[in-house]
Amino acid sequence: MVSTVTPKIIVDTDGQLLNALREGSETLQNVTDQFAPLMKRFRIYFFWEQEKTTISLSKAYIVDASSAAPILDNTERSGIAADHSHMCKFENSDAPGYRIVVAALMRYARESPALVESRWSQAKEMLRTQRSAEATELTRGF
Repeated sequence: MVSTVTPKIIVDTDGQLLNALREGSETLQNVTDQFAPLMKRFRIYFFWEQEKTTISLSKAYIVDASSAAPILDNTERSGIAADHSHMCKFENSDAPGYRIVVAALMRYARESPALVESRWSQAKEMLRTQRSAEATELTRGF
């Protein structure tokens, strides 16, 4: 898909990068495999382009919705009414995409202090348990 909608000069210049991003590539699979276990620790909001991008004489989605925003547990998803190159270039603060992104960021910011506190408590408890186990191991036989 990428090579059919990308001008040849870009394909020639960044061949390795484009190959790494192709569906089913080993690099992309490795990134996915390494990221998947970390996902539960983060709030993730996937966005995708809802309008096709004009490339030369044709229009196409650069990244389709299923790739940009897979349906995964504990994630959020939303389309942005723009093409790929304009997804993050909002005309003003009333633009629908802008409002969606800002609402998510504000919600995450409100929720983060309690979440950080909880994780600090968990980390302290894990460290206490680990140190206790180490002390027990070191004092065996005394």
